[in-house]
Amino acid sequence: MSSPTPPRRRILDAASQLFLQDGYRVSMDAVARRADVSKQTVYAHFHNKDALFRAAVEEMVTPLHASLDNGDGIESTLCDMAALYSRHTSDPATTALGRMLIAEAPRFPRAARQLYQCGSGAVLKRLSERIAQSMRHGELRRDDPEQAAELFLSMLNGMAPLRSLLGLRQRGRKAQDSWTSHAVKVFLRAYQPRSPLTDQPSRKSP
Repeated sequence: MSSPTPPRRRILDAASQLFLQDGYRVSMDAVARRADVSKQTVYAHFHNKDALFRAAVEEMVTPLHASLDNGDGIESTLCDMAALYSRHTSDPATTALGRMLIAEAPRFPRAARQLYQCGSGAVLKRLSERIAQSMRHGELRRDDPEQAAELFLSMLNGMAPLRSLLGLRQRGRKAQDSWTSHAVKVFLRAYQPRSPLTDQPSRKSP
């Protein structure tokens, strides 16, 4: 016999569905009804709608953070993270939420900021920390890790996110996986550690 789903889990699931369906205008009453809990129970777990929205967005990117904590070498880590990120950003639910909040940003600017800060912004920060670690350990050449992280994320999908937001045709899964794999290889070549010989100042012949 399976144990009942905890209230917090039901609330998050309900909120995620409703945010995707109706955008940030969703009421806490609607979340309570969808989760089949009282409104007081919703507020007991999430003190306001901002907190609930933030938790829903953070949960969407949890697998991306986990992929950066796997303890493997930088190439394996970037490959795993890239595959997950590509699928996350091309997921119809993610695209729908992004499109909806772009349209609603003038009315709900705080929600739009939270979507970035708790979603892609948090992933960018964690990735830059992982890249900085690899630079210190000699896996990647020393450079600006924040710039490197943003370049890497930008390379993974190219123009695909814009085409998705505009409702245009997307790459198939096989083509996108090939693109992602190539992006990782290009990034690693660009940031490969310099040979010790190349770091020495040139000397003139006597």
